[in-house]
Amino acid sequence: MKPVLNRLAATLLLGLAAAAAQAQTITFIHFNDLHAHLTPHLDVIRDEQGHVHYEERGGLARLDTLIKQIRAENPASVLMNVGDTTHGGVEGLFTDGNAIVDPVNALGIDVGVPGNWDYAYGPDVFRLRYVENLGPMEKRMLGIRGAGDIQRFNFPNLAANVTFTFPFYKAGKTILPPTLTKTIGGVKVGFIGLTSDIVPLMHKMLAIGMDFKQGELAHREIVEKYARQLRSEGAQIVVVMSELGLQKDKQLADGIEPGLVNALFSAHTHETVFKPIITRSGTRVVEAGNDGWLGRMDMTVEGGKVTAYRWKLMPVDDKIKPDPQMQALVDKARAPFLKDDPNLVLKEPGIHLELHQSIATVIGHVAHTLERRNSLESTFNDAWTDALRRGENTELAMTPGFRFDAVVPGYEDEHAAKGDITIEDAFRYFPVPYTLGQGKANGKRLEDILEDALSSVYSPDAFAQHGGWVDGISGLHVDLDLSAPDGKRIRSITLANGGAFDKDHLYTVAGCLRPMDDADVMCSKSGFTDVKPFINPQTGEPWQVVDYFEYVVKNGWLGDGGRHDLNDVSKKPQWPQAPYVQPLPAGVKPAAQTN
Repeated sequence: MKPVLNRLAATLLLGLAAAAAQAQTITFIHFNDLHAHLTPHLDVIRDEQGHVHYEERGGLARLDTLIKQIRAENPASVLMNVGDTTHGGVEGLFTDGNAIVDPVNALGIDVGVPGNWDYAYGPDVFRLRYVENLGPMEKRMLGIRGAGDIQRFNFPNLAANVTFTFPFYKAGKTILPPTLTKTIGGVKVGFIGLTSDIVPLMHKMLAIGMDFKQGELAHREIVEKYARQLRSEGAQIVVVMSELGLQKDKQLADGIEPGLVNALFSAHTHETVFKPIITRSGTRVVEAGNDGWLGRMDMTVEGGKVTAYRWKLMPVDDKIKPDPQMQALVDKARAPFLKDDPNLVLKEPGIHLELHQSIATVIGHVAHTLERRNSLESTFNDAWTDALRRGENTELAMTPGFRFDAVVPGYEDEHAAKGDITIEDAFRYFPVPYTLGQGKANGKRLEDILEDALSSVYSPDAFAQHGGWVDGISGLHVDLDLSAPDGKRIRSITLANGGAFDKDHLYTVAGCLRPMDDADVMCSKSGFTDVKPFINPQTGEPWQVVDYFEYVVKNGWLGDGGRHDLNDVSKKPQWPQAPYVQPLPAGVKPAAQTN
């Protein structure tokens, strides 16, 4: 009898060993850069073959359906929300992001990372929405409003690269948990979160009480430290969710120790990565565009190790039937903004903005498509700065190089709504409230500002990049060389009318004024003199940017944006001829789908 029992025990052990070694596939669902888009919207789509067209994309009700389909196909799935969730639309702006929270919470997100724009409502709102276990004393010391005012997310958010600086916290304490461990389909998975590093550059007020780590070395040390820790705790898969942007994430992954991180899920730069980038460490780096795409990475685990990867971008398009329950939540969130008179007031230091029209109100039309989908010069920024210069009667004008926008098609496009521009579009173009004004700067300072803007987008050191795209300008023609080093890209500058550009001349410049900026600052750039507000004659107050945009559109001052004044003599391919809007650091290796 004993030999029989021994054989049975051996058979059982062999069966258990075989089961342990059996392959398991874990599905990572990668969603990034919602930017408060609750509903479908027109977008500029570049497909895997490089073809470009306009298409309606996005909408949380469609997204919810697609996520549920993936989860039904593989219950061993995890949904990640990476970066820039609550900010970017009128619904978020007038509610401190609250209007976005209930629909997002209903997606069933497992883990997230905040993006730079999630800090834009101020450090008090950020803490109330994201930071766990804030006590009454801490709230008073932080000077924040009552906890009931700000809605919280129902999923954990990570950030290993930001620590508190307030004295009642332990020195170096991260504001959010740096890591999370989950067992998915029997596989232990470790997550590391990296939030944006550019928040202090957006405005110093947004970073009060927080220290955002800077530089490639600091981030490499953070990733390696926590990856080793997760591996030592038994994680068979380690992934990083990062809002640093694809360019920084690729450079970061190149330098980390091989074998520590399986994949890095990027956000912030809205790049569509159709084939994973295999870096020198072996880490796969991907980014899933924006809310019009959903990324899916399947990892097969055998014997405790990942043996195969499969990645694809899935369009969130009109072929997907909207989920009715999510649609009801979206409709509820938007209902106050679709009233004939929403009667909403936004009051912040230096800002008084009112909304008394439905956001669906058409304020005008355009004949040619306007968008911001080129990192150097865009049709919208050209049309807007021309109109701003005309209205303020200045020699030059500039506007911030925001990365996101509305896409407004002209009459000639078959997907057009007859070139309509709505109030909602206006808030998409200008996602933060500011007033307009003008100042003076000499030619040398203006040249330096432009050189810095070029470095912030095109520096070969990705960790020297910051902000969005190159600022829009009007009144200058610039020959530049994008292949040149930082600070040496400008070849020549002339006035747009053909006149000579004088580095000693004081030029009048129309631009933006932000609350609590220093007296010599316009559009976050210092070195201006005689800065003064642009006054709305109807109110006697400074023009709010969205109000003046409406005025410009109604008066037919918004042109087609068809001029071209930033000329790259190196002829480096620009998106959509190139796959990425910003160049990647050197050494990209094309990825196969399996090991």
